[in-house]
Amino acid sequence: MRSMLHVLYTISILCIIIHPTISLKLLVLGGSGYLGRQVCNEAVSRGWEVTSLSRRGRNPAPNDKVLSKVNWVKGNADDQGLMKDLAKDKDAFVHAIGLLLDSESGLRFANLITSGSQSVPSASATYDSEMRATAFNLLEAAESTKTSKPRPFVYVSAAEAGWEDNALGTKIEAGMKDKGFFLPRYLEAKRKVERKMSEDAEKAGIRPIVARPSFMWDPTKFDILPLLPVWTLGNKLNIGKGTFNPPLRVSIAGSAIVQAISDSSITGVVTSSQLSSLAPLSSKKSPDELSTFTSGIVSLSRLPYGTTVAPPLSSESSLPTPPRPSPGSLQIYQFEGCPYCRRVREACTALDLAYTVVPTGRGSSHRRQVENAAALMGRRATYPFMEDLDRGVQMFESGDIVKYLLKEYGGEAGEGDLPPSPGLAGLVPSIARGGRGSSVVASARSSPPPPKALVLYDYDGNQFSRLVREALVELDLVHEIRSAGKGSRRREELEEVSGMTQVPFLLDPNTGVNMGESKDIVEYLFRTYENGYVGGKGQGVEGEVEERAAAMELVVNSI
Repeated sequence: MRSMLHVLYTISILCIIIHPTISLKLLVLGGSGYLGRQVCNEAVSRGWEVTSLSRRGRNPAPNDKVLSKVNWVKGNADDQGLMKDLAKDKDAFVHAIGLLLDSESGLRFANLITSGSQSVPSASATYDSEMRATAFNLLEAAESTKTSKPRPFVYVSAAEAGWEDNALGTKIEAGMKDKGFFLPRYLEAKRKVERKMSEDAEKAGIRPIVARPSFMWDPTKFDILPLLPVWTLGNKLNIGKGTFNPPLRVSIAGSAIVQAISDSSITGVVTSSQLSSLAPLSSKKSPDELSTFTSGIVSLSRLPYGTTVAPPLSSESSLPTPPRPSPGSLQIYQFEGCPYCRRVREACTALDLAYTVVPTGRGSSHRRQVENAAALMGRRATYPFMEDLDRGVQMFESGDIVKYLLKEYGGEAGEGDLPPSPGLAGLVPSIARGGRGSSVVASARSSPPPPKALVLYDYDGNQFSRLVREALVELDLVHEIRSAGKGSRRREELEEVSGMTQVPFLLDPNTGVNMGESKDIVEYLFRTYENGYVGGKGQGVEGEVEERAAAMELVVNSI
């Protein structure tokens, strides 16, 4: 009997362990809008099940692979029956319906430009009907489907709703009200919801979160970009002692809202500064149009180097391929922001070499290895530093390293095929990128590394690959570069792996993830490795699977 009970107990434990994690179910009102789509994107990226209600009921970015996973529902937020039906099985709510210029402002058609969804509100749409009434409806729906545990409820308000507690803000708002300006009515609608959420939180069974982002922007929002420096200056000078809150990139605001839902300690008003602190690095470091543009400037400044394989080594050359280093033997200690390191990488592209990068940004745990090597050689540690394990060679100085690589692996290539010393012009790329790829982020400095090196198909002059290499340095991740410049013999290999010859392309043997697109890769890297690779288990879904498998094996062995 005891044996049978033991078996039944073991089976029940196994069921708990191997049962797949149920993703959080999120309802977003206004998911197709400027901020709402960022909330949806972040939530889906975390594996959540997301439903969005909007008037159009369709994906605002049909080519976006992440947003295509959202359940887009067409309808009105004033339909109480629909709202209750959508709310009954949800674990969290976000109200992101926004309206900058209502029908009473006389400027509603300007929403075609200012609205993230390029929509024009109806002739009867007011701040009260769109932002207050719909939020009240969602509160009622939450109450009617109340669960035993309070559910997170996020209302997207505005930092300026706090002007009622700020002397200068109060004065500005009063002046606008006297002149019939729309903003006071906008803010009052927001405040009504804030008060209602606070008063009815227990009755509605919610954990109220009032997100108060300030000036939200992104590089493509041309209608508001001119105001960005004004708002930033007002914040930096602390005009009015808090009247102007720090501007917030809209993607950061969206990811911070999702993080606030995840953190059970977050409740009440969350300011613009607090939202910025809450946002994960995957959103803060995610490349935007400005990042891609400045990276493109860097590529142009270094042409023609770092893009093309030297003619004698090209796939079209009939000359025999010179000796290649064995896998893992050629190791280069370097960081992306260093102009002399760049020269060596450009040479590796020209010579079509595969090599291991041991990142050595400021704060890197790998710098100690270079310092030890320098001490044995009686010199100061500088970067880049190269080790050729096949030949037992260690070497500093970019010029010496480039000459060595040419001699050993260049075949018929000559010095004219390789990049010259960068000189002062070499600083241009580092300045244009603002020092990205030069330091390790704080959370990764003492974190355990993954057991296997990541693999990146890349060539140094590619503006998109640069964004990925910067992230790898900032996360202090050892990785193998498989050069695939124009004319590379490795492009056939890349096509077999990825189905195309486009770089960058990442292989992560630690999680089994293979992916292209620089933005996706950078976000993946920070999501997976921001806090290291703990106990040999990846962060996120992969780590949970491994933990369940290990736990299951432990129980099976005990039977």
